[in-house]
Amino acid sequence: MEKFVAVVFDTEEQVYEGAEALRSLHRAGDVTVYAGTILAKASDGSTRILQSRSDGPIGTVVGTTLGALIGVLAGPAAIASGAAVAGTAAAANAVAGGMVLGGTTGGLFGLYRDLWASGVDLNFLEEVSFELRPGKYCLLASLEELWTTPLDVRMHEHGGVVFRKARIDVMDEHWDAEVRALNEELDELENELQQAHEGNKAAIKAKIKATRDRLHRQKTQINARIDELDAEMNERLLAMNEQMVNANEQVLNKYLERQDQITADYHKRKDALSRSANIARAVLAD
Repeated sequence: MEKFVAVVFDTEEQVYEGAEALRSLHRAGDVTVYAGTILAKASDGSTRILQSRSDGPIGTVVGTTLGALIGVLAGPAAIASGAAVAGTAAAANAVAGGMVLGGTTGGLFGLYRDLWASGVDLNFLEEVSFELRPGKYCLLASLEELWTTPLDVRMHEHGGVVFRKARIDVMDEHWDAEVRALNEELDELENELQQAHEGNKAAIKAKIKATRDRLHRQKTQINARIDELDAEMNERLLAMNEQMVNANEQVLNKYLERQDQITADYHKRKDALSRSANIARAVLAD
């Protein structure tokens, strides 16, 4: 399962040591890091993004949700400084495709909306914000892990306090519920139209059109989400394939196990979205 991890350190040296330890876990196959960055909170409360000291997934910022998380913790101004750097082939491709920090264009409302859509709640944000006091540093990452112990041990060795939040795609379930609700609403309006007096039919027809327009928008959003899900899956597999090139048999088995889990989750989510899109498509075809 993909998780968002925030590790807070007291010093700059510690956070860079923590970042290097995370790279080491990535190379060993204990985790797969999709994206990450380092934040520094100054004594005046302002926050800036630090450059990575070496190549690798840390220093890479890919995707809407991690970008929104950085935006809330560091502020849009820090993101606008352009401090995010591509560190893997997958990240470089995403940067070229304009996927970096995609959720920051709508202000704070857009940032919180993107976090909510991925299951990142206020409790997680409050815990990290409380620990990230002036003068401290934070390592943020989006990653997969089979076990929590390897990361916890390595981060604690360098004085880090670890916070985790599993990614939950709330919007996938929301769209399914919305499509079904709009379908039921259309059925009710059609029944009402058949029994209505002639003078009321125009208003009911207008409601039917508005509801069908909403359903069409939902279908368009679901299809866009399916495309996004496909792109995310390709990037995840690319990141793992890069790890597997020089892996020994034991590490390779870890990657293969993780790929099986990711693939199963991908098909489950895509099938659910496709069912919702098909429901909308069938209703609109009537």
